[in-house]
Amino acid sequence: MRFRPFTELDLEALNRVAGPRPVSLGALRFFARTGHSFLAEEGEEPMGFALAQAVWQGEATTVLLTRIEGRTLEALRGLLRAVVKSAYDAGVYEVALHLDPGRKDLEEALKAEGFALGPLVLAVRVLGSRGQRGETRGVLE
Repeated sequence: MRFRPFTELDLEALNRVAGPRPVSLGALRFFARTGHSFLAEEGEEPMGFALAQAVWQGEATTVLLTRIEGRTLEALRGLLRAVVKSAYDAGVYEVALHLDPGRKDLEEALKAEGFALGPLVLAVRVLGSRGQRGETRGVLE
């Protein structure tokens, strides 16, 4: 399996893996420039993707994995390794993401790649019409 940075030409490939929450062209363009986002491929078949960016936290920089999708555990683990390596190569020594408790495959991959599942819980309030409809998905994911 190959893990590589993606470009604007990969939008259709990412969306073949994205499921019911497609990646917009604007999001793809943004994350393609971060240096921490990757597409997993098996031959010509997309197997997953990771959308990540470096975020300055006031005292240190963290690479925040905003979204990760993978068709297999191998794809998820490889994407996590690619993001960790890109962070390390950039001199960033923290990688973090919010884990949906229903994503057991991702939880397994995170543990296998040495991530600690911390005690913090993400609190979300969505404003405007999305909030009025009770939507909370898509925040930091």
